[in-house]
Amino acid sequence: MTHIQLKVSSRQRQGWTELTTVLLVQLGAFLFAVGWLVGVLLLWTSDRWRLRDKVIGTVLIPGGLAVPIFLTFSPERCTTVIDGGIVTAEQCGHISYVPWLDTTLLILLWVASLVSAGWLIHSARQPEIDNSRSSFA
Repeated sequence: MTHIQLKVSSRQRQGWTELTTVLLVQLGAFLFAVGWLVGVLLLWTSDRWRLRDKVIGTVLIPGGLAVPIFLTFSPERCTTVIDGGIVTAEQCGHISYVPWLDTTLLILLWVASLVSAGWLIHSARQPEIDNSRSSFA
């Protein structure tokens, strides 16, 4: 009888931890915000990322991709101006009632979230860092 043992190298295990961390930081807010908090905790306790990376992952868009996804697919809020029983204006939006500003803000949220995720993935794939450094360099 033979036994098959699967050996997972520490680098492979570390890769899964890093991927899980990035996924929780970016999508964990969908898990009642607890997932995002766990992702941020994993990010800050990891030796894999520098202080700069941790700040970017935490502060750039708190909640990660969950924020632009939720805002993009949530129903628009609308205000209607009625004058003398006649609708004179109606303005709708997810964030702002100004259409161009609403669209611009949504695009900025998407870009910032994707840049944050890309930055964390890129930084995690870099060679090991010197843990004695805690600068933003």
